[in-house]
Amino acid sequence: MSADQTPRVHRLDSTLANQIAAGEVVERPASILKELLENSLDAGATRITIHLEGGGIDLLSVEDDGIGILSEDLALALERHATSKVATWEDLQAIHTMGFRGEALPAIASVSRLEILSRVHGQNQATRLRVTGGAASVTELSARAPGTTVRVADLFFNVPARRKFLRTAAAELVRNQKVLRQIALANFPVAFQLFQNGRSLAQFPAATDAESRAARVATILGEGFLANALYIEQEDQGLSLSGWLGLPTYNRARGDEQYFYVNSRPVRDPVITHALRASYNDVLFQDRHPLYVLYLKLPPERVDVNVHPAKAEVRFRDSREIHDFLFHTLRRVIAEQGGEHPQVTVPIQPLSPASASAMQSSVSRAYQHQTQRPLSAVQDGPGAYWERLVVPALTFVPSPDGSAAPTQELAPDYPLGQALAQIHARFILAQNREGMILIDQHAAHERILYEKMKVAVQQNDKQVFIIPEYLHVTATQMAYFEAKQDALQAAGLEISVAGPGTLAIHAAPKAIAAATYGQIVADLLAEEPAWAEKDSDAALADMACRAAIKTSRRLSLEEMNSLLRQLEATPRFGQCNHGRPTVVQFSLTDLDRLFLRGR
Repeated sequence: MSADQTPRVHRLDSTLANQIAAGEVVERPASILKELLENSLDAGATRITIHLEGGGIDLLSVEDDGIGILSEDLALALERHATSKVATWEDLQAIHTMGFRGEALPAIASVSRLEILSRVHGQNQATRLRVTGGAASVTELSARAPGTTVRVADLFFNVPARRKFLRTAAAELVRNQKVLRQIALANFPVAFQLFQNGRSLAQFPAATDAESRAARVATILGEGFLANALYIEQEDQGLSLSGWLGLPTYNRARGDEQYFYVNSRPVRDPVITHALRASYNDVLFQDRHPLYVLYLKLPPERVDVNVHPAKAEVRFRDSREIHDFLFHTLRRVIAEQGGEHPQVTVPIQPLSPASASAMQSSVSRAYQHQTQRPLSAVQDGPGAYWERLVVPALTFVPSPDGSAAPTQELAPDYPLGQALAQIHARFILAQNREGMILIDQHAAHERILYEKMKVAVQQNDKQVFIIPEYLHVTATQMAYFEAKQDALQAAGLEISVAGPGTLAIHAAPKAIAAATYGQIVADLLAEEPAWAEKDSDAALADMACRAAIKTSRRLSLEEMNSLLRQLEATPRFGQCNHGRPTVVQFSLTDLDRLFLRGR
């Protein structure tokens, strides 16, 4: 290429520069709504009204009662990098506002028909400015209460290629509603209202106390979330975490109801995502997602929000500190507080006439109480355990054959109350002061064993077999063992190859009786384990599941109460290792509703 053909560097036309910026900031109506709502919040608005037509494609209007824009600054606000929120390099290092880049309004104006109507408190009239495709018209005086209205019409009218990428009006409306919910959850004192084609779709009154804030959360995520969530407030070394943390048993197939805010700014960050996901390990199915609304607050200088044009990503000064704070805080909350709210809300409906008739035909059958020897998993002897932990919970001790019924008077310090019966050798029926409880005996024992085994492995508390437990395996099982040997060793199992088709177990965690490990290992190797090569926790969870009492096992009252007392002392006892609930609580109100009492 000759010198006269070499491309020359030149300054872009302002309209073209704004359209390039629009490609980063303005993807669809929802991204415009986000920018305009943030501007209203920065202006100190207490009431914001949104009007949409055609899902925001034909018209998107945001009205607020904020401080407004001076008439002489109105035209300047539409120039790139013109802003009232930052002025110096120091301001950029500690951003306190939602917006700061000064790119949103000129980018929006370059691809739409924009109109701004604003009045500052103290002025007699408002000022109106219209912009079409980036070309501004002369300002004019108009009437309006103090505040600002921004109307965006005919989005991408001058960029038809971009308009083709928009979805239908209904799909764009859904995205706008999601943005509104996201903003509303972080700004409780502000009232929001959304209209589509003149019809009110959402209304969030200002929430200034704990009750009204919880009501807004319930409106957005549902009453079920609020009934199955823990409200937390934790602080440590300048970091503050608050909000609602969904119980592991209340989960979804998709992660679309997860809201996380950094200094009131909705963000997505791999450090945060990993910490939250790791917090739910051992209590959630791998393909399920928890629900939460969480707010992280930290000094602005410790986080950089000037990373992404849409301000959706952040960068922390010390990512490890943030990760550890979130992980350990949430892990502790799930472990310690999750047991205080083990109930899972379930719909209560009366029996249908057909079901009632079928039940009546079998009601004369006598119930024969069956007893067996105490749980083999209780290593210190059932008698000692009964005397030490179970007897204090009752004011009456059942006779050894279990024929006498326990008293209805309950000790107050046992959240799971006392066992009354076993249902189909699968569930334990108990009552506490709040009402009735059902416990899945297998899931409960699985969680107990898993936590005990984790502690034993962490403390290297092993039982060494004087005579190894020999296990004959097939060639396939031997291959599985060789592939997962590291994980089994990390889980506290010392196993060696004793000969062709033979394994020798030399040591194992003390949490489970030694005699059961042969069968457990055989079951583990019956099919290829799903856990990773060095995932000791997954191996322990699998071992605990196979060692737990089965759903067909009949239990005596002593055994049931022993299980309840152990469960109460177990972290994260509200769910098993796979995320299934172990305990379901029916309050007296639920039971009254079942029988239509009080109507």
